[in-house]
Amino acid sequence: ATVRNSIEELAGWAQVERPALTQIAGPDGSVAILFSDIEGSTELNERLGDQEWVRLLARHDAAVRSAIERHGGHVVKTQGDGFMAAFGSPEPAVRSALAIQRAFDRGRRAGPAAVLVRIGIHHGDVVHRDNDIFGRNVAQAARVAALAEGGEVLVSETVAEALAGCEGLTLTEPREVQLKGLDAPVHVAVIRQLRRGTSQH
Repeated sequence: ATVRNSIEELAGWAQVERPALTQIAGPDGSVAILFSDIEGSTELNERLGDQEWVRLLARHDAAVRSAIERHGGHVVKTQGDGFMAAFGSPEPAVRSALAIQRAFDRGRRAGPAAVLVRIGIHHGDVVHRDNDIFGRNVAQAARVAALAEGGEVLVSETVAEALAGCEGLTLTEPREVQLKGLDAPVHVAVIRQLRRGTSQH
């Protein structure tokens, strides 16, 4: 069967894993929500063939899970090559996302099996039910991720504001976008990790 790849479907899909999400929420009950998937996964599957695609997907899944868990996050659910994860605050979510991108950095440069992961992160209040999370902020995180390009970590304005002063991180100039389902435009920015010896100025 064809592996479906849709961040928006993942945002509303039945849960697969059941971490104690209420325990990782911040003091105000909010969480940082991360969505990721592989850009152009259907085309990549076609190019590689099913057997090689399944092997690549296993490596991708292991790398994403490892980065999420190392930074204190929890995988909420998965679908195909898509992941939804929750963190207690924005900084570990962003550092997890950057670790995921580093894991695929060499594959980004060349080769028939180049893996380009797109990641979006938003932070806000959510509705907890049966160890799953719902609500407009979950939908907004999914839509931020859907705007990201392969190799990018795209964050909402609430995440960008929370990262002020975080060492080793830099953001591009925010840009205004219109997200599906929201009346007012919002600002998003790409975040990067500075290399050692690089100034933020």
